[in-house]
This record gives sequence, structure tokens and C-alpha cells, in this order.
Amino acid sequence: MDRNTVIGIVMMFLFIVGYSYFTRPSEEELALLEQQNIARQDSINKANQVAQGETKVIKTIEDDVVSNDPIRDSIRLAILAEEQSSRYGAFAAASAGNAQDVVLENEKIKLVLNTKGGLFSEAIVKDYTKYNSQDPISLWNKELSEMNLWLNYPAKGAINANELLFDLERKEDTPNGQTAVLRLKTNDPQNYIDIIYTLAKNTYEVTVSLQFVGMDRVLDMNKDNFIQWNAVGLHNEKGIEWERQHSSIFFREMGEGRDYLSEAREDDDILDQPLNWMAFKQNYFSAIVINNDGFQSNATLRSFPPENSEDTTVTMFYEAKLPLDLSPSANSTIDLRYYFGPNDMEPLKAMEVEELDRIIDYGWWIFGWVNRVLVRPVFNWLSTFIGSAGIVILVLTLLIKLLLFPITWKNFLSSAKMRVLKPEIDELNEKYKDQMEKQQAQMALYKQTGVNPFAGCLPTLLQMPILYAMFRFFPAHISLRGESFLWADDLGAFDSILQLPFTIPFYGDHVSGFTLLMATSTFFYTRMNSTNMPTSTQPGMPNMKLIMNIFPFMMLFFFNKYAAGLSLYYFVANFISIFQMVVIKRYFVSEEKIRAKIDANKKKPKKKKSAFQEKLEEMQKIQQQNNKKGKK
Repeated sequence: MDRNTVIGIVMMFLFIVGYSYFTRPSEEELALLEQQNIARQDSINKANQVAQGETKVIKTIEDDVVSNDPIRDSIRLAILAEEQSSRYGAFAAASAGNAQDVVLENEKIKLVLNTKGGLFSEAIVKDYTKYNSQDPISLWNKELSEMNLWLNYPAKGAINANELLFDLERKEDTPNGQTAVLRLKTNDPQNYIDIIYTLAKNTYEVTVSLQFVGMDRVLDMNKDNFIQWNAVGLHNEKGIEWERQHSSIFFREMGEGRDYLSEAREDDDILDQPLNWMAFKQNYFSAIVINNDGFQSNATLRSFPPENSEDTTVTMFYEAKLPLDLSPSANSTIDLRYYFGPNDMEPLKAMEVEELDRIIDYGWWIFGWVNRVLVRPVFNWLSTFIGSAGIVILVLTLLIKLLLFPITWKNFLSSAKMRVLKPEIDELNEKYKDQMEKQQAQMALYKQTGVNPFAGCLPTLLQMPILYAMFRFFPAHISLRGESFLWADDLGAFDSILQLPFTIPFYGDHVSGFTLLMATSTFFYTRMNSTNMPTSTQPGMPNMKLIMNIFPFMMLFFFNKYAAGLSLYYFVANFISIFQMVVIKRYFVSEEKIRAKIDANKKKPKKKKSAFQEKLEEMQKIQQQNNKKGKK
């Protein structure tokens, strides 16, 4: 860099410094500029408040008086009144004031209403408590949840009633319960919205009547009036992962069956048909809204878990947009029913709403029918005179095994016959290498001895509905919630005999004692029941005996986080099955007698083949010949 360049840079620097010094604003100018910036920011904030529809209530007149200058205060109040009128129109007067809580309460639930918006802000189930706590069940987080009534105001767009204050017209106790009336007033006493709440005694239901009086002169009654309900489900049970897996939105469209969004993961739906009812389900409890006449079509439902899977406070996030079907006449009424309570059959049935009790997921088709018609009534009947839920499970399991005993007997006889024939079948497997010839020889042996290799399949299939029904029953039945037995402190959740200092993938950080017993008993029962099963199968086919031995180990991972009542049931069922097998084999079924009967059947003259059998053998021969040609 030469000398001329250095001189040029220095001169430019001095010029900039000098220009900045001589053109800087004076202190008076700086003060004026600061005031202008403050005023400009105030205007921006007010514009944003109006444009975004924020739910901040404009301060009362007393709060807005900032000086003792009557003229200045009058101007300021006039500006505020103009802003209110511009934003809220006929509801301007309702946009100022102080909100208050209104509490309705009976023996079962406590409901908190807020005059800001006029709808529920909290619902508490009093006769149930959180796991390992004395706190009652709160159905949603009131700080992060909201229920809004959106109104379509012509030329002003959608107005959120949560920006407006309802007046408490009256709240009274009656012989049958409690009633509260909240009114959203307009500048005309003849035009208003009433929300009438009625809570009867000893119930989980509250009826809500939205009455739009003279509002056809204020609102567009034909569209875009809806209830928006966003709720954050809270963790109330022992295992939040298990609780989350049984939390979702259940609903029913008019004329359709019960449906639901996917549990434990994000899902949404826009309904084509009017919505009859919708439930924010949280495992054992639900917040439900019912419209007997149906919400308008295009209701929007969405549920999703927290982004952080390690969240220990929130089960699910719920969102619902429920369009209101308002009459364009002067007066229009929407009658709603809300249920805040347990997923228990009796109170849900008492609501007399179609398929509402199917919020309790006892299983689909015949499995749900078995649980609702057979298992549940027997369980509840036993519970009336047996105090321990664990003992009830033991007795219930014994009754079910006795009911299934004829099927078990047929299954055991079939297995015994196959065990007796196993040496001869093994000889055929060694003698015939061709698969078709081997099958023909085996079928001939079965026909000659009078043994049906599929005789054990039907009894097993007949047991499946009850086996799977039990799989759905115990995790869903609320009577098991909080019930202890032996080391399990809650039969409706997982039990733990050992807390691990680390987490095993797909297994967890604890060892379930009942799951360990169930898996062990399954292993021994499988070994006893598969003695006639071949150790190997055809090339390319899985080794069924090996799979049956691995299966109990897999159950350790699968059931470790499941309800302890379910593992207890399967353990007791396995124990009884092993006992039945030992007793039947030792005292009632003699394999020597079965062998003698099979030998006698061999000596009988062969029966004439049916046309179907002849046709089948002919097709097998043709297929065998084609296979030989293909090999050549």
C-alpha cells in the first residue's frame, strides 16, 4: 500500500467522523424522535390486536385513566370506545370488564365455567384419583386448553367469544341439582346469547343449551359459527406410555357406527356426515360432547402426542372444530350434552346415546360381543361378593377353563392320537422323499387308522374368541384400575418386581413378575403340547417347534408393559391347562388303548373312496407327473 492510498483512507475516515458530528440531532430532537417511535409502536400493537383477534379484554375505564386531566381522559375513552365498536360491533360493551369463574358441582364432578367466553375452562372427576395420589382426575390442562365459541359477524369476520364477557344472570341450587345462566349482551337488550347449564345430582352429565335470541339481526346464522375445543390430556395413570397408547378421539357420525382416530400417534379427519358425538378419550376417562340433532358436516378432528416422547405430563393433544347448525330465524337453540367421567359401561349406557359405550374398546366383532355379553357381567357379578380383584380374576379364569373343557378334551384326544402315530409318520417321511408321494402316504395312513389330523384345529379355533377377548378386556375394564394383588399395586397397569437402572429397548426399565410367570408357564405348556410336532419341516419352511419354543421369550418383551391383570389371567389359564393335561393323560386317556384302537381300524376292510377322494387323488397324480417332467 503506497503513501497516497494511506492518505486517502485517513481523509475519508475524518470526513465521516466530521459529518456524523455536525449532522447529529440535538437532545430536543432525540426526545421528539423517541416519542414518535413510542406512538408508532402503540399504533402497531393496537392494529395487531384488532387484526389477530387476540383474546385480551380491553381495560376498564378506571384502568385507562392515566391523568387527572378530564379533557385528555375523555379523548382517550372516546378512542377506546371507537376501537371496541370497530372490532366488536354490537358486542362492544361486552368487550370490557373483569372475568370470573362460575363453579357447578355435585357428588361426582366439579365444573369450572369462565364468564370470559362463557364455556368450560376445567372439568374434574371427583370420585377417582390419580395413580399413587389423592388428587382427583383433571380431564385437561386448563392453562393450555380452551373451548371457544366462534361467531360469524357480517363485515367484521369471525369473532371469538373468548374476547367477550358474559354476565352471570343467575346461579341457583334446585332440589335436582344446580343451574347457571350466562348471557352475552349486545347494544340492544332484545338481542343476546344465553348459555344455560344444568347439572343434576350424582351424575357425570351436564346439559348445555345455547340460545341465540334475536341474533339473526346481528350474526350470519348460516355459516362459520362453530365451537372450537382444544384440550391437553394429562397423565393420570401408572405408565404414561401405556396410557398414551389408549388415548385418542372417538366419534360417531349420524347413521354410522363408532369410529376413532389412531391411538398414540398423530391422526386427523374431516367428517362428511353430521357428527352425533365426539370424545376426547384418555385411557380410563373421557370428555364427551353430544348433539342429538348432530353438528353440521365438515367437523374437523385431530389428535397427536407430544413431540417429545419422554414427556411425563401430557398424554395427547386434542383438537376439534364443531360447526353449529343455527336456524336463520329470530331465535335459534343448540342443545348439547357433555359427559365428564370414567369409561365405565353403566354411566355411559345411562346416557342412552347410540354406541357411546363403545368408547370402551373391548374389541371388534365377536370379541367385543364376548366381553360385553359374557365376560364383563360375570366379572362384575363375582366382584359383588369377592373383595379382591385378583381373586376375581382367578375364579373367572377357572370358570372359563371349565366352560372350555369339552373343547380341551377333544383337542387332547386329537393330540394323543397324533403322538401314537408319530413313529409311523416319521417312517413315511424317511421312506418318501417326494413331497406329493409323502402326502399321499400320510393321508392313506390317516384314513386307514381313522385319525383326523385336523381334529385339533377346530377346538383351537373355537377357543380363539375368548382368548383374544381376554386380551382386550383386562386393559379396558376400569374396575381393575388401582386394584392391588400380591406385589402388583395396580392390575390395570404393569406390575414390577425389579426396577432396572437402565432401559432395555422394546422391554423397558422394569421386570414384570406376572409376565415372567406367564411366559414361563407358556414355555412348559408349549413343550408338553408339542411332543408330536416334527422337529423340522420341508425345505424353505419354518421349524414350528423352534418357533413355539421362542414364542414365550418374545412374550416377555410384548407383555412387560401390559396390564398386570392380563398377565395374571394368562398365567392362571396356563397353569390350569397344564394341570388338566397331566390329569387327563394320567387318569383318563391311555395311549395304549388308542394304539389298540388304531390297530383295530387297520384290520377293518377299506371303505370305498368317494368321488371327491378319487378326483383329488387323480389331480395329485397329474401334478406329480408334471413335476417329474419339469425336473427332466
